[in-house]
Amino acid sequence: MNRKLQIVTVVLFVAVLFGFSLAFLITPDATFSEQENRSLRSFPKFSWKKLASGSFGDEINDYFADQFPARDVLVGLKGYSENALGKGENNGVILGENGQLQTRLFDMLLADRSVVRDSDRFDPATVQKALDGINRAGEHLEIPFSVLLTGRTIDVTVSASDYPSDYSDALLSQLRNGVGDGVDYIETVPMLREKYDAGESVYYKTDHHWTTLGAYYAYAETMRSFGMEAEILPMEAFEKEIASEDFYGTAWSAGGMKFVAPDSLEIWTLGNEDEFSIVADGAPLDGFYSRSYLEKKDQYSVFLDGTHDVVTVKKEGEARPTLLILKDSFANSLAPFLAQHFDLVLVNLSSRRDFTDLTALAEEYGADRALLVYTVENVITADKLWKLR
Repeated sequence: MNRKLQIVTVVLFVAVLFGFSLAFLITPDATFSEQENRSLRSFPKFSWKKLASGSFGDEINDYFADQFPARDVLVGLKGYSENALGKGENNGVILGENGQLQTRLFDMLLADRSVVRDSDRFDPATVQKALDGINRAGEHLEIPFSVLLTGRTIDVTVSASDYPSDYSDALLSQLRNGVGDGVDYIETVPMLREKYDAGESVYYKTDHHWTTLGAYYAYAETMRSFGMEAEILPMEAFEKEIASEDFYGTAWSAGGMKFVAPDSLEIWTLGNEDEFSIVADGAPLDGFYSRSYLEKKDQYSVFLDGTHDVVTVKKEGEARPTLLILKDSFANSLAPFLAQHFDLVLVNLSSRRDFTDLTALAEEYGADRALLVYTVENVITADKLWKLR
């Protein structure tokens, strides 16, 4: 009887292994994960140099992990099992109090452009290169230049878990102290931590972005840094609409914790949205909010229609100063607030196009002021800021 059971076990194991292998071979590679809102890795190009350094093996592992059949289902099962075992973490995502998800592991970029996968640390030399780029741009710009480096969820929602904030605090300290005198540094993380600790929903629980409330607080802080505090629109001036009650963000997808409840997504309006002309990569948008995204997984893209290289916002029939915003996706929910005071030119720093010459961009668009809105995650994982000038 035992022998028969052993044979059945081996047959089932081989069948499962063969089935997954066959599915992997016949299933076309996916290029994008809607669940995680990111591009998936394609099969890496071979080189003897990469083979010798070991990076080719790392890229192969990443490729198999991204393209594995039924990947989303298996990630979800792993999330359930890790929670059942009391680990409170899966795939580098911590389950904090009240369902707050905190991504703690990132691909740390080193100053030599090599990458350390899934690290909770940062390379000070990499951060310094980013600071050098920021300060260099500030030296050459002939208009006021402000920098708002948005915190990661792990930086802001510290009180939601027992995960230490040492590395987060050290990173934020280096950024704050490394920005030169010629650049206006807008610090928001301490303020947003206080708001979060007081029970305000300033960051989504399931996503890495700030909420509309968090974006409003960042808007108010930005206006103060511009010397325009008297012009800040009060919170009660806006009509607040719960546009979605089933927003599942990137941390929810990566962590596989399917039992965590969704977020609500709010849209704040003043009633004057039809007075603005908004153009994204040469095509007009129907306002600040593209509501079709509310029917999709990537609901955060409701703000300014998601990712575009260049977005311009003008208020019809009114001459206003122009604010050039060099940005990543955090700026999309911030822009509708700032657009009440400035014509905007939003340039996607993560684009394949080269938008690193701020002086040329400021001249091209006739900007009166420049603002960098860029997440700390990109500071430690990407090299775009190194090239600013």
